[in-house]
Amino acid sequence: MDCLPYKVAYERDGYVVVRDFLDRAELAELRFHIHRFLDDVVPTLPDTQVFHAQGGDGARRVRMVLRMNCDTYFEDYRSHPKWTALARTLLGEPAAAEPPIYLDKPPATDSPTPPHQDNCSLGLDPPSGVEMLLATDERIDEDNGCLRYVPGSHRRGMRRHTYSGVRGFAVAADFGPADEEREVPVELDPGDLVCHHPLTVHRAPANRSEHRARAAFAMWFRGASARRDPAVSESYNRHARRAQATGR
Repeated sequence: MDCLPYKVAYERDGYVVVRDFLDRAELAELRFHIHRFLDDVVPTLPDTQVFHAQGGDGARRVRMVLRMNCDTYFEDYRSHPKWTALARTLLGEPAAAEPPIYLDKPPATDSPTPPHQDNCSLGLDPPSGVEMLLATDERIDEDNGCLRYVPGSHRRGMRRHTYSGVRGFAVAADFGPADEEREVPVELDPGDLVCHHPLTVHRAPANRSEHRARAAFAMWFRGASARRDPAVSESYNRHARRAQATGR
């Protein structure tokens, strides 16, 4: 795959969509292991690693799983050549994957993702990194809670973030009517990928669909030049612990 054409849009807008990033066989293999992981591994994990939401039918469903590399398949998947080649091209330098994450919005759940910049928790300096989010099972659109990006917001630095009370997304960025007017919804079919910069402001509304989930697999890549600011990580972790104890 020629990754270079995606770099222009990524640098201009702070995000880029790669259609059909995984072919049918690659997607089927990944989806098999995600569902195996959800069935066999997730029940053994602590509630600091797995977050749940209550569906419209009252059932408790998985909303997010962190650090999927506790499973051998997903530890090995961090070095998948197709993903690492795209990350290296977008960042213009070698990049290494952080532990994979599973993200879902089960049908009819009130679990919006607040507006934020990922660097509020990563603390990368310089902010050389990219998150890649892949639609895995069903189409992701405005009805079931697709991501919404503010184009060019990555060029304006870090915004103020305050406590959100949301488990898994413990802080929210300042976000106003002007941002809402400019933001762009990104709809994905299974196998499509969206990549965004650590400073790009983005959010996702709740899943309004009665029958469709919004399942996705994500990996963060950190550029070789980036270093973590431990003070940023610790500040976020304090909010995260508070959200874990008393949030929603």
